[in-house]
Amino acid sequence: MSKATSPVDNLDPIIIKWLYRQGWTNLHDVQERAIAPILDGSRDVIISAATASGKTEAAFLPACSKILKSNTLDSVQIIYISPLKALINDQFKRLDDLGEYCGIKVTPWHGDINDSYKKNLFAKPTGILLITPESLESLLLNHREWCASHFKQLSYFIVDEFHAFIGTERGYQLLSQLHRIEILVKHRICRIALSATLSNILSVQTWLRPNSSVQTEIIESVHTQKKILLQIRGYDFVHPISDSNEGLQDYDAIAKDIFKLLRGSTNLVFANSRAKTEYLATVLSRLTEENFVPLEFFPHHGSLSKELREQLESRLKQGKLPTTAICTQTLELGIDIGDVSSIAQVNAPQSVASLRQRIGRSGRRERDAVLRLFVPETIIGVGRTSLFEQLRDETFLSSAMLELVLSRWFEPPVEKEFSFSTLIQQILSVIAQYGSVSALSLWKLLCETGPFNLVTQKIFALLLRSLATHALITQMRDHNITLGIEGEKLVSRYGFYSSFKAQEEYGIDNNGQRIGTIPLNQPLSTGDTFLFAGKGWEVVFFNNQQHLISVKPYKDDTEPLILDGSGGRIHNGVREKMFELYNGDEIPRYLNKTAVRHFEEGRRVFHELDLHRKQYIMGLDGIYLFPWKGDRIMHTITQMLKMQGIAAKKHGAYIHLPRSSIKAFTLAVTTILNTKLPTETELAASIGNLEYEKYDCYLCSELLKLGYGYRNFDIEGAVEFFKIVLNNNPFNEKTHSAYQTV
Repeated sequence: MSKATSPVDNLDPIIIKWLYRQGWTNLHDVQERAIAPILDGSRDVIISAATASGKTEAAFLPACSKILKSNTLDSVQIIYISPLKALINDQFKRLDDLGEYCGIKVTPWHGDINDSYKKNLFAKPTGILLITPESLESLLLNHREWCASHFKQLSYFIVDEFHAFIGTERGYQLLSQLHRIEILVKHRICRIALSATLSNILSVQTWLRPNSSVQTEIIESVHTQKKILLQIRGYDFVHPISDSNEGLQDYDAIAKDIFKLLRGSTNLVFANSRAKTEYLATVLSRLTEENFVPLEFFPHHGSLSKELREQLESRLKQGKLPTTAICTQTLELGIDIGDVSSIAQVNAPQSVASLRQRIGRSGRRERDAVLRLFVPETIIGVGRTSLFEQLRDETFLSSAMLELVLSRWFEPPVEKEFSFSTLIQQILSVIAQYGSVSALSLWKLLCETGPFNLVTQKIFALLLRSLATHALITQMRDHNITLGIEGEKLVSRYGFYSSFKAQEEYGIDNNGQRIGTIPLNQPLSTGDTFLFAGKGWEVVFFNNQQHLISVKPYKDDTEPLILDGSGGRIHNGVREKMFELYNGDEIPRYLNKTAVRHFEEGRRVFHELDLHRKQYIMGLDGIYLFPWKGDRIMHTITQMLKMQGIAAKKHGAYIHLPRSSIKAFTLAVTTILNTKLPTETELAASIGNLEYEKYDCYLCSELLKLGYGYRNFDIEGAVEFFKIVLNNNPFNEKTHSAYQTV
């Protein structure tokens, strides 16, 4: 380190000695720049830097210096929160040496940690606590007095992998916990967010501390990102891409490549849905037997028994045997699986942020991260081929997400979010924490000053009545609220501490006969049609309590929806990147030969239909709209047209209006723009599957629609599209070449 005056000189002498002991001659730029604001402690700090840029040290060196200089070691002074047990274990190994040298106790805390660590912290609360949000929830709920007493000197919250929390139920839980602790100890605590993957950093700043004027220091590193080895492997499928039994047979080719490419190493293969997970694992098991080699491919999803999941997790963690887990999103976060050689993704991922998080499970221990995307497309000319398939939507969606990962772009937080499910959890947790509390105090704590700031007193009162209906809460004689019979049962369960749930699947029932199950990740209404098991089906009604869709055969010749279980909500930025790729000249270098062919085929259809300059095209079976916007706007356009009596179905990047005429479409758009716009709640009224999050089942109908509407609809964005269409005055069938489905 330089002998000249530098930020390092402001660190505690013990910390400086430790640095020399490690043989460090200098600090990375992000580490030096973080010293002053963290030592000051009056501002929150966001550190955005690439993997291996020293983010951990950037936070802990000045934070530890601060607590050493304060000489108050009779309280927990730093709480480090991670979404991953694996990260806590890793950080404990890294920080234990620093802590021992400096006389600062470091305590890891999560479900798999030996109880001796926890007992020692209870006996002598001091130093650094490394914890998950779920364990922190348990601590606050079950040990309020201990927290109030022994967090009183708390100086820092350090949140690792902050991008994994943004805009999620788990993220709202974390924000609520940080706020509750500050209220408990009666002072503001500096929040330090660490992430390798932040974009739109100003919105992230607002999300880190809602409802506050506290300034934030933003530190972005110019350090080179860790190398990511990428490939998209294309496949030709005979059947439409879906989770039907017939369609799953096409995945045999992908399974054979997984067997050839991944056998003998440790990997995660994300298959998006339970059906694909089980099918791929079954085929891989068969290939193992046929080739007389040990079995090393295993399924992992929420419907498996806890014992089977834990056996696989333990095998991954030990790293003694080659192991590949075929999984849903269950292994994306929260489970210690050790180091893996590569990540594979079957079909387009759920989001750019999710893809980046999955990539982060590979490439640790100074190795390059490896990602393979297995992307199928339906062969054109075999049966009826939709426009979705002809445009090679899956290939362009996957390519767009990879391009955005490489440019370090990720979905920003949703601005309007009630997050009722996590609010329910926090209401019950606070009540259990204090025994009883007034309704007004609850609202002020969680909503007025907390992260659930969209919730007014009126909405909060409606929520409390809904919880009382389910016996989760009850009112005492002094008008305070306490837990009801069902609330006590719920809070006492281990699973209560988690705010998120594994993806649930809906059963599909035709006149009493179970056809199959599918994770339902897009809105469906009564009368909508979809493709499953090689046949068309029309939705008759929903049973959300039993997660059941009742259907009847659908024999029309218009395009049914394809429910592939891929999930996710595509952002505007992704669709705009897709449009850019369609309209460009270059072919991405990471495409294999088959994927290149698919890419060229999709781009050719795009230009043949003049989609670079048209917002819609006429087809022999109706109108096709191309907003090139995210799913919130696309779903809003669809629902607004449905309210005008126009049949509308979203397919990937376009909306199909089967059998719709120019006259009818023009009238509908004109009516929308010249009458009172519907509310988000009104748009949600016709959606059948409103329950998505863990505690949505306790919401009344009004709140379900309100929460769903604000999360999934963008009325302003839809209106903007309708205005563009009208202003361009394209309502002339002669100006648009007719598209005919192959």
